[in-house]
Amino acid sequence: MGEIFDPQFGNLERAMELATMRQEVITHNIANAKTPGFEALEFNEELKSAVKRQDKKQVVLEEELAKLTDNSVKYSALVKLLSAKVNVLKTIASQGRR
Repeated sequence: MGEIFDPQFGNLERAMELATMRQEVITHNIANAKTPGFEALEFNEELKSAVKRQDKKQVVLEEELAKLTDNSVKYSALVKLLSAKVNVLKTIASQGRR
């Protein structure tokens, strides 16, 4: 959407993109939990890339599911924030018609 109306739109968009990428890494770990030799990946926001964990070689399913839940909650919150901002714009636009 850009930053024409509110500079926070760009921040929300970036946060949602990062949450989506994080979700992909977590689900990849879960899907490969039983694959022999698979090393769990960790999402690094600064680099926007998945890198091998330094301290763990195995996928700990409980940890990955906890991360998945946490990420889903964060993404839902971002969607609600974005929705609220869009509703403000709708209200402003409808008030302008009067």
